Amino acid sequence: MKKLRVWVWAAVCCTALALVGWGLHLSTTQGSMTGSSMRMEKSQSASRSNRPAAVSNGVEVERKSMNSDSTSQDSGVLKEEQAQKTGGARYRTMAGSQAAVGSAKAAPMPAAEPPSAQRRHKSAFSAGVANPNIYIANDYMGGTGERDRLDKLIQAGVVVDGKRVKLESFSRNYAQTFPIPTTTALHVTADTERARIVQEGDHTYLQVGLQAIKGELPRRSPLNIALVIDRSGSMADEGKLEFAKAAAMSLVKSLREEDTFSLTAFDDSVKVLVPAQGTSSKARIMRTIAAIQPGGGTNIYGGLECGYREAARFARADTVNRVILLSDGQVTSGVTDPKLFDKLTAAEADSEIQTTSVGLGLEFNEDLMMSIARNGKGNYHFIKDGEATRTVFAKEMNELTHVVAKAVKLRIRLADGVKLVRVLGAATLDAAQTRQVKSDEKAIDRKVADELGIASNRQTDRDEPGIKLLIPDFYRGDSHIVMMELEIPKGTGQCKVADVYLKYKDLVTRVNQSEVSHVAVQYTANRAEAVASINRAVKKNLLGFQTGEALADAGSLIQQGQVAGAVKRVDERMVVVGLAAREWSDTDLERDGKLLSRYETVLKQLRTSPQLAQTDLGQYVARSLTYTGYRMTR
Repeated sequence: MKKLRVWVWAAVCCTALALVGWGLHLSTTQGSMTGSSMRMEKSQSASRSNRPAAVSNGVEVERKSMNSDSTSQDSGVLKEEQAQKTGGARYRTMAGSQAAVGSAKAAPMPAAEPPSAQRRHKSAFSAGVANPNIYIANDYMGGTGERDRLDKLIQAGVVVDGKRVKLESFSRNYAQTFPIPTTTALHVTADTERARIVQEGDHTYLQVGLQAIKGELPRRSPLNIALVIDRSGSMADEGKLEFAKAAAMSLVKSLREEDTFSLTAFDDSVKVLVPAQGTSSKARIMRTIAAIQPGGGTNIYGGLECGYREAARFARADTVNRVILLSDGQVTSGVTDPKLFDKLTAAEADSEIQTTSVGLGLEFNEDLMMSIARNGKGNYHFIKDGEATRTVFAKEMNELTHVVAKAVKLRIRLADGVKLVRVLGAATLDAAQTRQVKSDEKAIDRKVADELGIASNRQTDRDEPGIKLLIPDFYRGDSHIVMMELEIPKGTGQCKVADVYLKYKDLVTRVNQSEVSHVAVQYTANRAEAVASINRAVKKNLLGFQTGEALADAGSLIQQGQVAGAVKRVDERMVVVGLAAREWSDTDLERDGKLLSRYETVLKQLRTSPQLAQTDLGQYVARSLTYTGYRMTR
C-alpha cells in the first residue's frame, strides 16, 4: 500500500509538470488553431464518400437522422460514427511547435448519464412534442457573480509538489447582433439555425433573442437599502470581512439624500448596527462599518429576517426596496433548510422587497447564495479581489436604477407539425412552479398599475398554448437568449416554424407593449443548400451552449472516475469548434478551440491512472469543468 501511495504521488507530480509543460499554466500558451500550428487528418477519401452531405461552411459535418436519439448533445454537428469514419480525426495545439495528430479510437461513453446531463434534460422530450404548453425556468438574473467566482476558482489553481497548476477560463463573450430598440424598452428577434431544411424533414434550432434599450434614462427612484453583513469567524479568513466592509462603504458613498439605509450584522446572533434612516450622516455610518469585527457562527436566516424588518419600515410605493446580503454562505447556526430560505425570500419579493446576495471566498455555498438572489428577485455578485470591492456595488446600483421592463412574458407557439425536442439550458417547470409564476405575473401587473399607472392587463389572461417564460425585471442594455431544438416535418415549399409573442410593462414609455415575430424556413431537395443556409450568429451561440454541456458532462464524469468518457466529450467538441473556427476565421471560436485542446491534454494526463482523478488535481479539473459548463449554458 505504501508503494502504491508513492507511485500515485509520483504520477501526480509528473502530471503537474506535464501540464505546465503543455502551457496550461495561465497565459503561457499562445498556439493558433489556424495555419501550421493546427491541422486535421482525415481517412481515405473512400471512407468520406460514404457520408451524406459534405462539410460546408466548416460546421455542418453530418445531420442527425430523424430516427436517432433526439436528446443527443450534438444534433447537427459531429457524431461518434462520423468521427470513427474519419479515422478519429483530432485537433492539437502545442506551444510553439507543429500540431500532433492522434488517431486512437475514443473510449465509449458510459451507459449512465452524468447528473449534469440528467438535470439538463428535464426539458428534453425523447420523441419530440407537438403543440407544447409549458413554462420553462427563468435563468435570467442580474449580476456577474457566477462568472466572477468561476474566474477566481480557476485562477486559484491547485498546488502539486510545490508547483501551482492552473487552467484557463472560457469567457464565451460572443458578441450579440440583436437590433437595439430606440423607442421602446425591448425588442424580440427570432431566427433558425438555417434558412433551408431538406424535404425529408430534419432537426434544427430556434434562437429567440431579447434586447433592451440603451442610453440614459430619467432620474432614478429613491432607494431603500438594508445591508446585511456576515461577521462570523470564517469571514476573517482570506480578508473576506475586510472586503465586505470596503464594499459596504462604497455603497454608502453612492447613496443620495433621498435614500434610506440600514445595517445589520450577524454571526450566531443578529444585531442592528444602523437602524433604517436617511443618509445625511454617512461618516458615522462608515465608522460603524469599519468597527465590525469577526465573531462566532453563521446565522444567515436570522440576518435576513432582521434586514427585511428594517427595509419594511421605509418601504413605499415609489421606492426601490432591496436587502443586500454579504456572506461566505456557510450556514452553521439557525435555520439551515434551503426550502425555508426559498420561502422567506420569495415571500419578501412578493411584498416588493427584493434580495441581492454577494458571495465572498471560494469555499462557500454558492447554491444557497444564488437561490437567495433568484427567489428574492435580485442579483448575484461575487467579490473575488480588492478591486471588486470598488465595483460590485457600482454594478448593483446601476441595475437597481435601470429596470426598463417588468412582467416580460415570452411565448413561442410552434406551428402544426413542428415538434419541440428540448430547450437548451432550461428546465420545464412543474405544476406548482407554474402556478407560482402565474401568481407572480398577476402580482407584478397589479403593482405596476397601482404605482406607475400602466394599465392592468394580466388578471384574466387565458392560458394560451406555447413554450412560455416570465422574466419579472429586465435591465437597460441587457440581452437574453432562449435556444431550443426543434423537429421539422417533411414537406415542400415553405414551412412555418413558430410565432413568437412578447409582451411587457414598458417603464420607458409607461404603457403595455407587445410584439410578434414570425419564423419560417424553406424546403430544399439539395442537402448542400440546406447546409449552406446556416445562420452563423445562431450557430455560434449554439456551439457555445453545446460546448458548455460537454464541459459540464466531462466534470461530472471525472468525479465519477470515468475519465475516458470525459476525454471523449471534450474531444468531440474540440473537433467541431475547430472546424467552425477555421472555416469562419472566427477569433472567439479559435480561442475556445485552443482551450478545449489544452483541456483535453489535461484529461489525457489524468487518464493515465484512475487514482489521479481522486487527487486534488483531478478534483480541481472536475470542478473547473463543471462550473465552466454550467455558466456557458446559462
